[in-house]
Amino acid sequence: MAAQVKQGAYRSPQAAIVAAVSKEKRRAEQRSLLDVQLQKGLESEPAGELNIEDVIRRGRVRLAARKRKARA
Repeated sequence: MAAQVKQGAYRSPQAAIVAAVSKEKRRAEQRSLLDVQLQKGLESEPAGELNIEDVIRRGRVRLAARKRKARA
């Protein structure tokens, strides 16, 4: 932290601490949101069987459409 203040990234050690605390609060909020979404997923119905060939086919269709749109 002292090096960042010395390099000019922060005006003072206090500013660096405030930035670090703010960053940690944002990360905690993101983790909380992720936990909620994860729990929803765990409580949801089973996803069912995955047909990889169908996934690949749909991906190729989407990619081709994106390429056509880029050329237009």
